[in-house]
Amino acid sequence: MQFYSNFITPPDFVDNDFPSVLIVDADWNDVESVALWCKTAPINLNIYVYSDIMLDEEWLMDAMNRCDVILVNMAASAVDHMKKHMIKSDKTWYYGDKTFLGNKNKISLPIDYFVRTYG
Repeated sequence: MQFYSNFITPPDFVDNDFPSVLIVDADWNDVESVALWCKTAPINLNIYVYSDIMLDEEWLMDAMNRCDVILVNMAASAVDHMKKHMIKSDKTWYYGDKTFLGNKNKISLPIDYFVRTYG
């Protein structure tokens, strides 16, 4: 069976039954690592990608609600006020220099979540 993943950015959404992951404020090298992993992944995925330079917080809010998992870079950005809400969710995994006692879902890089979860 052939698997594939969709990489989605504002203003688009995809309606299917694939697990959906939102990646927020990732370095583009990190997104590329995930894309390369997806080429041989054992699952179909929707990967939503948002950077603060995209300037579409309404889309980001919709993506947060649609996605099963949120991976967020906690480095300072223009959407810090939204990251404060994301970090409170059980579906959020985070990375960066900060540590949150209320959220044990810390990873080193976005790719770590995919490898740990899907192999």
